[in-house]
Amino acid sequence: LCNRQASTEWHVKKHTIQMNWTLIGNICRSVSECWDSQGGDESSEKLFNFPQICPLQLQHGDKLLMSADETLKSYGIKLLNVSKDNFESCSATGQRDQFLFPHNINESEEVEDKWLMPGHRYFIALHEGDTQLCKLGLRLNVSVKTQLCRSSPLLRFCSGNGVCQTGVWETAFHCRCHHQYSGRFCEKFDACLDNPCENKGVCLSNGSTDPNYRTYKCLCPPHFTVNCSEIIGKANCDSICENGACLQISPASFKCICDTGFS
Repeated sequence: LCNRQASTEWHVKKHTIQMNWTLIGNICRSVSECWDSQGGDESSEKLFNFPQICPLQLQHGDKLLMSADETLKSYGIKLLNVSKDNFESCSATGQRDQFLFPHNINESEEVEDKWLMPGHRYFIALHEGDTQLCKLGLRLNVSVKTQLCRSSPLLRFCSGNGVCQTGVWETAFHCRCHHQYSGRFCEKFDACLDNPCENKGVCLSNGSTDPNYRTYKCLCPPHFTVNCSEIIGKANCDSICENGACLQISPASFKCICDTGFS
């Protein structure tokens, strides 16, 4: 029912999201409906109460506009910021000073930044103080996420070596590094991920963050050199290269060219 992507990429330009409160559509009644089964399972059902409005995921800094359909505008509803427990139980106890707006929702209005700080935010609808509408599904779980993809605003996201993304069940945006890159900000390059060392050689990377100094070393079996691809000495090559021919590469090294069907 609720359209959820497995992962969402951080957008530099802030978005404006319109949220329309209505009992007709956009109401989910299970974990699989609310989160599209991405990363969750039915054992999570006990962690949530239903029905509720399809959960919303925002970047910190996005603009959120609230409105209501004609039926609810005529009936009259106010939106209240509540704790997680009160969200689950549809209770307004002790939180009467937490109204998003001082009046009933009429036209589309922007939610103040103070209600959209990073973390989970919970809003319920009230009619003249009554929480019955909440129990019918008029409650909204908003996940506001910040990005943890760069150490300074002057730097590129994920050092330009990855994508800043978040999943449905994550609390923030993190780097998903491109191949051969690692580290919190994808600042480390690992040349050993593709194992350039042949003939069962062991690759050791320095994990350098300097793009001009990304080196690795191969720990080779006896008699091998140059990424463990060449054999030192003709006699050693003849001994090792049982099903192939030895080709001289340098004055001291040879390469085994395998016969068809051998490797």
